[in-house]
Amino acid sequence: PDYMPGLEEPEQAPPSPDYISAPADSVVVAPTAADQAPSTEETEPFKTDEFAATPPPHPAYRTTAMISIPAPVPMPAW
Repeated sequence: PDYMPGLEEPEQAPPSPDYISAPADSVVVAPTAADQAPSTEETEPFKTDEFAATPPPHPAYRTTAMISIPAPVPMPAW
């Protein structure tokens, strides 16, 4: 074949030394969103009188695209 996959592809990369595979019948328990979210004591309330100025867009975003279409070349009618 013309294409030979390299080691950068996940199925070809060797496992990392700290990777430990789990048995096939094991159950994965993910932490809930409540465990991941910071409590109200840890967060600072948002003050509505404070605001940040939004910077103007980059000048490139305001540029209009210019497309030129060449005129057709006249063909002799034989």
